[in-house]
Amino acid sequence: MLVYMRLGIAIFLVAALVAAQQIYVPILADVAHGEATKGLDRWVNSTANPDAISDFAKLYVLVSPGLSDPTLDRLNKTKIATFIVGDLSTVDLSQFKVIILGQPQKPLTDAELAALKKWFDEGGKVLWCAADSDYPAQGSEMAQEVCNDVAEYLGAHIRLDYVSVEDSKHNAGAGYRVVGVIDPPPNLAFLGFMAQRVLFHGPGVIAVVLPNGTWVPATSPVVPKYYNNIAVIARTTENGVIVESRTSADGKGRDGKAHKAGDRGVFALMAVEFMPSGSVLILSGETPYGGYEPGVAPVYYGVPLDGPRFFRNLMLWATGNYRELSTFIAQTQATAAMSNQLATLAATTGNLANDVAALKSTANQLNSQVGQLSGQVGQVSSQVSALSSQISQLNQKIDQLTQQLNAAVAEANNAKTVAFIGTALALIFAIIAAVLAVRRGGGRETR
Repeated sequence: MLVYMRLGIAIFLVAALVAAQQIYVPILADVAHGEATKGLDRWVNSTANPDAISDFAKLYVLVSPGLSDPTLDRLNKTKIATFIVGDLSTVDLSQFKVIILGQPQKPLTDAELAALKKWFDEGGKVLWCAADSDYPAQGSEMAQEVCNDVAEYLGAHIRLDYVSVEDSKHNAGAGYRVVGVIDPPPNLAFLGFMAQRVLFHGPGVIAVVLPNGTWVPATSPVVPKYYNNIAVIARTTENGVIVESRTSADGKGRDGKAHKAGDRGVFALMAVEFMPSGSVLILSGETPYGGYEPGVAPVYYGVPLDGPRFFRNLMLWATGNYRELSTFIAQTQATAAMSNQLATLAATTGNLANDVAALKSTANQLNSQVGQLSGQVGQVSSQVSALSSQISQLNQKIDQLTQQLNAAVAEANNAKTVAFIGTALALIFAIIAAVLAVRRGGGRETR
């Protein structure tokens, strides 16, 4: 019984803890500065859009007096979003953790800029100003100008350049329908959890202002030399190309400051800057709502996208809601550790492969040398065989000569014997003759 009671208490505490974590962080989406509303209803959880934000954040929409459209009507009818009438200087911004300006088409007043800066400088806030490109369909470069005014007023260094960027390969059927690559630095890797492809329809591109006032692409290698608080979150592939649709020459736009028409390579579509106050500024070349097709799109022209998941990841991080992100971070770290192990294993395998290749090469060389030695041994064997044959022939000749020599010796011995006998006979005959002579001489003395 005591065990069941303890189990019940544990379950109750877990449930209480989970309930305590259900804090709906307020997010303010601005449509009071001429922004379109397309896609705002996709932020609401539904069977078709389970990755929306309404389970951890409360959506507020800032509208100007009398503003109404079908999207706003649907949001108002569901009562999931709360509408606030006014502008950024007339509402209490302190209640919001995140504010999003989705392609503003009207400049902020000085009072609004001051109110926004006061809120931002309190620290722990996230402001996302989404702009556009200089493509004529939007009418002007107002969105870039508004976002740049805001960034400058807040003391940030990231900017929206006055150009367009396209991607000839990574797109949804046309170069201007850029499918952005979510590629944050390692410390923000969780933003790309299950979200690598996001639509940036006709986007602008992010630049950075250096201390001397020069603008450079946010992807330039010189940026980290001056700032360590700026990070690119989304980019084109290496097939990115810069296009200028409006310039100072036609009197309808500005010239690019960090990019020029025809530039090719990887370009930043979204970047963040961490401010000294602890707040974060996000600039993007496209918008999560409104626009021709917002970045939360799950599919476009048959191309599958990760817009809802990426937007959720970004808002989880922006609101500090780590109930989900803590898991993402752990998974990211585990994946990174596994990747490192795989890289080490791959390097080891590569080294082993090199060693095996070297051994194979050595074996081939040895086989070649053995082959050469075998050939040489064969030649020596052939020469030995030839010498053996010659030696055999020489032995035969020596035997013949030996026989001849023996025969000659025998003949010589016979000749010596005959000569000896002859000499002996001659000596005998001489002795006999001498004896006979003596005898004849002795006979005469007696007479």
